[in-house]
Amino acid sequence: MRTAIFCAAGHEECEALIVYDLLKRAKMDIDLISISDQLTVVSSHGLTYQTDKVFDEVDFAEYEALVLPGGLPGTTNLHEFKPLVDLLHRFYNEKKMIAAICAAPSIFVKEGFVSDFEFVCYPGFESGKTPAEGKVMIKDNVITAKGLGADFEFAHAIISYLKGKDVADMVLDQIQYWG
Repeated sequence: MRTAIFCAAGHEECEALIVYDLLKRAKMDIDLISISDQLTVVSSHGLTYQTDKVFDEVDFAEYEALVLPGGLPGTTNLHEFKPLVDLLHRFYNEKKMIAAICAAPSIFVKEGFVSDFEFVCYPGFESGKTPAEGKVMIKDNVITAKGLGADFEFAHAIISYLKGKDVADMVLDQIQYWG
């Protein structure tokens, strides 16, 4: 099974690429997926890079987890892409993991995947709900994280959910993370 990280124009590149790197170190199958019709994306800080696949060419039956990086206007672009929102609903209802960091948890709030105290996000993106305290929140099959500063804990939570805490701990030990 695979994990997808979605890249939209204006996303926070570190929230995509650091998580990608750490999941790869956990020997996970992971793809960076562009929501446009081009493999090339431009991040919120002007980094241009190539994703692995474009959304319309992917069979999501092969995937067990979906990850949304934040950033602006990336979060807005992700939420405005109806096929992705429909896919998030499908995964949520099938109890498959969905995860978002920074501004992207606002999508989960707006789509009804979390309620008060069931998520964390970057301050100002609460979308009318009250976030929990801390860097990362796991509620059933939904993982949220506060922002770039929580990237390592976010990846740890994803790896723990999908491959177990021992594997997640091993990855952070290998990179000398002592957060």
